[in-house]
Amino acid sequence: MTKNIASPFIKHAKILAPILLLAFYVRADNVGNWPVRWDEAFSVWEAQMDFVVGTRFTAQDVHPPLYFWLLHVWARLAGSSEIAIRGLSVLLSLSTVAVIYLLTLRMSKQRLAAAIAAVLIAVSPFHIEWSQDARNYSLAMLFVSLVVYAYWSWRARLLVISGLGMMLTHYFGAIVIGILVLHRFIYWRELQYGRRRFFQAVAAIAALFALWALYAFPLIRRDPSFATFQPVFAYQLTATLFTVGKDTHLDSYILPVLLISAIYFFGLLLAWRDSRLPTAFVLLGCLLPAAVVSALALPFIPLHVNALQARHYSVFAPFVFAGYGIGFAAMLKRGRLRPAAAVILVGLLVFYGALIRTRADARYFRDDYRSMMAAIAALTDQNDLVFFTSVGRKPVVYYHLGRVGYDVPRNSRAEPINVIGIPRKSDDVAAMMRRVFAGIPRFWLIEIEAHHDEQHDARTNWLNANYHRIYHIDVGWNAISLFSSDENDGIPNIDTLIPPVISEARPGDQVRIGVPAGVRVDLVHSGQVVDSMIADSWMLHQFDVYAYYFNGRYELRVADESYPFVITHSREFPGG
Repeated sequence: MTKNIASPFIKHAKILAPILLLAFYVRADNVGNWPVRWDEAFSVWEAQMDFVVGTRFTAQDVHPPLYFWLLHVWARLAGSSEIAIRGLSVLLSLSTVAVIYLLTLRMSKQRLAAAIAAVLIAVSPFHIEWSQDARNYSLAMLFVSLVVYAYWSWRARLLVISGLGMMLTHYFGAIVIGILVLHRFIYWRELQYGRRRFFQAVAAIAALFALWALYAFPLIRRDPSFATFQPVFAYQLTATLFTVGKDTHLDSYILPVLLISAIYFFGLLLAWRDSRLPTAFVLLGCLLPAAVVSALALPFIPLHVNALQARHYSVFAPFVFAGYGIGFAAMLKRGRLRPAAAVILVGLLVFYGALIRTRADARYFRDDYRSMMAAIAALTDQNDLVFFTSVGRKPVVYYHLGRVGYDVPRNSRAEPINVIGIPRKSDDVAAMMRRVFAGIPRFWLIEIEAHHDEQHDARTNWLNANYHRIYHIDVGWNAISLFSSDENDGIPNIDTLIPPVISEARPGDQVRIGVPAGVRVDLVHSGQVVDSMIADSWMLHQFDVYAYYFNGRYELRVADESYPFVITHSREFPGG
């Protein structure tokens, strides 16, 4: 008896284990090797708040709190490095791959369909991207998968738990519940079993979620921008995302998108002839979300979506990949179509493999903020006041300031670094600046992408009129300055060395190194000095990487120290 129970489990484990290993490899490979984007920094910034404060802050944003609660705990256990914060999403995405296998198996009753669905979502460039992002989308996809599995396996308790988890992770979970209810009504006669328990489960999800909604909806921010209604674009974006995994330059991918989409729906047409209920469910999950999300962009909807993006459709991935499995299995069942279907499936896997390689090659670490934050930490002490202006990069500033000392040097005198944000907008900039800097004779200023800020010039003009800028470092689009009311105030004289934080650079990048006054830095390639820098004060030197630099190993040399890195994707010297 035990053997009979264990046997199906072993058969499924043999199929699923290698798929999960593949999924883990393509998601974990170099997952910490590119800088956090704004939204990821926002996640960490929010998760590091006090639990109650963070919950209220989440209520004022556009997402429910469950992922941020989870990240709140995770970051305290795993840390806040790039690999740590994304590791949670990687683990959640692996669970999604496993559940996709189970729900496709439940819907189709075919191991082949389940295996195809799991393999394709495992190597989907779209799913991989959102599996490596420190946001709530991987958790949302997991809960949607569990909701669909619970629906098809008639597990009311699991439906309530996963449905509530889905609703507390992403508000678009309401669309998924709507798809379930609509499918029930369309097949009212065929789906008599468990009808009462299903609607009781839906009512329970709605009632429990209402507790959060009553608290959050009066607080949630309203987007003041003008909404747009773009149903054609919504469908084009959806099709492009789930076929070639792209969300920009959509017109460049029309041919492969049309080809893969035609094969996809042809497979579902064959599956419809075999079993209408699961196929209709997949079609609802594929076709309705684009229309609903696009409708949310109508101007009169208060919580509207004003710019359709890839993240709006990640929630619905489980429907799409279950459809891939069911459709391809339907084609492979038919003898005449089997060879062509097998070739197409292998071709799609090869195509996805090429996209994964291209995407991995395009993702690498850029030193946009890290050296800058290490520099301000080295230059200041605990008595210094530090301000920053930003066009909206506040979470990124706080993220990197929180990392100083973890992976870049920190001046032991500068703990903690208290940074004060200057308000972004004011009807009277001069009056606002007088309030902020009243009675302050000396301070540091961090400027983050100030060229995007329409009020930055007014703030800068006020500072230049009332203070002396006695020290300045440009850091890409950013800057560090020391302002003082005394033009003879001394500039920092420290001996801290901040080594480069990148291992790879490409044309247009800057490789940065912080060195004491009077110390020469050489950029060396193949034993020859390519560029040199020296300054009269401590300086965060920037070496620009030009397109004509040869590919290969370079190093920054400071006295007896050498810091290697590589330059890639360059072109040769003209005529070389």
